[in-house]
Amino acid sequence: MADKEETAEGTEATAKGGIFENKAIVLGIIVVVQALLAIGLTHFLIVPKLGVQDAAMDSAEMADPVAEMPEMGVLVNLEDIVVTLAGNTAKPRYLRININVEVPNAIVAEVVSSRLPQLRDLVIMTLSDKTAVELTTPEGKQGLRDEVFRRIDEKMPEGTLMNVYFSDLVVQ
Repeated sequence: MADKEETAEGTEATAKGGIFENKAIVLGIIVVVQALLAIGLTHFLIVPKLGVQDAAMDSAEMADPVAEMPEMGVLVNLEDIVVTLAGNTAKPRYLRININVEVPNAIVAEVVSSRLPQLRDLVIMTLSDKTAVELTTPEGKQGLRDEVFRRIDEKMPEGTLMNVYFSDLVVQ
């Protein structure tokens, strides 16, 4: 009978301590509370200060990823061009370049393709005035791109040339 009284007192003591007697449960509750607190603070305090919009996207935004892409045109290749650069005539230097022009649509691309010899001639004349030293620096290449863009743009209807790209540029 004494055993029964001891077990009854032990059960009663465990029941009084209840759920907080188990250290794993207490630790779990603390972790969950901290996680909820971190999410709440992030959502209500940090995100608004960063200016980030709500992470949930509308179904329309998710359905149309092309709307976020910048407008891209049609590329027309002017083919490889090889010219002798200006400078020392005793030791000539050569430039091999491949230029693509970007135009807004296929109709303008057809017009550019029909005028390909004129545009190539214009580029050749522009390149012939350059020296190898000018074309070895990034600033020289950017200046060449700007000059080629300007000269081609003068020969095309206004607003039809979007960009000029060099796909190859080799100075020898």
